Amino acid sequence: MPDRSKAEVVFDLFGVNLEQQGRGYYVSLELLAIARGVYEVDPSALLDVGSDVVSYIRASHDFARRIAVNATIDPKTLAEAVDDEETLATLQALSSSLLVQIPGRRKLPSWYNTHLYPFVGELIHYDAAERRAAGTKRDAPKVPHIERYVFRDGGSWAYKVLRTDLDDSRRNGTRDGLLELVRDSESALGEIARSLRAHDDAKDTKPYEDGSESDIKIYEDRSPWPEYLRRGVNFIVSRAQLPRAKRIESLMHWVPFCLARHQLHLARSSLAQPSETVFVDFMKDATPLRRLSQDALDGFRKNIVNAIIARATTLHDDALAMGNESLALRYTRHMSQSAVGTGSPRSFFSETLAAVGALNATTGRRHFTMKPPMLEAIVSASLEPGSEEEFYSFCARLYEDYGIILDERTAGENDLTVDVDASVYERNSDAFRSRLAATGLLTQYSDATSIVHGEPR
Repeated sequence: MPDRSKAEVVFDLFGVNLEQQGRGYYVSLELLAIARGVYEVDPSALLDVGSDVVSYIRASHDFARRIAVNATIDPKTLAEAVDDEETLATLQALSSSLLVQIPGRRKLPSWYNTHLYPFVGELIHYDAAERRAAGTKRDAPKVPHIERYVFRDGGSWAYKVLRTDLDDSRRNGTRDGLLELVRDSESALGEIARSLRAHDDAKDTKPYEDGSESDIKIYEDRSPWPEYLRRGVNFIVSRAQLPRAKRIESLMHWVPFCLARHQLHLARSSLAQPSETVFVDFMKDATPLRRLSQDALDGFRKNIVNAIIARATTLHDDALAMGNESLALRYTRHMSQSAVGTGSPRSFFSETLAAVGALNATTGRRHFTMKPPMLEAIVSASLEPGSEEEFYSFCARLYEDYGIILDERTAGENDLTVDVDASVYERNSDAFRSRLAATGLLTQYSDATSIVHGEPR
């Protein structure tokens, strides 16, 4: 049997198995795939609070994804779907332009490592891989097969968080907003996607009964981030005046961000550490604030490693107390820096934040920032649709809710100007204000009055 002790430690600590392979946008893609699949079975069952078994259709979209990367396709299947080379070239250009861009990739990946951006409901799909058909020889060609490959339960965690929202009014509003995003668009792009899907090799012949969600633990008594996810998703999907693509983009960034911050919060609380302070740098040049941000990120990554080591040690001791020495030995493997230091859970945290634009880069010396799509997502998730807030009041709430510090007033009120002078924070808040204005999310009425709003103007 394979050694699953590391996954057991991670699952026990975070309530969900966080792996590097399922980082970043894959969290949102999995969430949307589940929501779309439930819609195809029974739209009224979306976010149903009454069942731990979620029934949904899994579409692979393997045909479109293989066309996008020019992968091998059975000539007969291709001839049935595409009239001529010119049509194929057009489909390749279209499908390749719809692929989700994964930061840090240096070459075009295989088709099952690529996913279509869910601009419309018909493009949303599940995960897949290449496997030999059951009962075939070892040298038999591999064929598309629906399964979890880069989807690693992050989206299932998010779906469960939304489904178990005890605020019925908000949950119903989130359900209605999600339905609007995942339903058939009846657009030209949707028609093309539906036609391509008809030629998939990997298809669900009946609804998939997913009971894995029942094992996921939300730990909302230990972390505020499940609640922030519920509130933020509700605000995002309820912005009916924004285009569907803009709401989808905000979900793509907000959901993984929440899971990564949830992971960090659980790690720090398990180590009896206070809630984290995230120093967000919007300036172009290096300052003491940037160094503080870099050091904080390094510390957070160490928190995750140390939390895993501590939890593995606890499980090891518990196994010994029960007289199970073989199980204790398995946990021993995860009780050192060398075993966990470069591990997948730590990489999930930093690479997820980098993917969604909450870090400046995917490699090298990194610090916290907010690239435009992430900035738009956090504003959209923090302000109720149709509302607005004074700039410094909004900055104060970013700190109060998310531990994000970026302006001189909030820093001064919370004794955070010891290592960084207030003038540096002031320059940073000016840069933040400029970013908001550039995205249409801030209106400056005078030198003293700036208003943040959730919809661009």
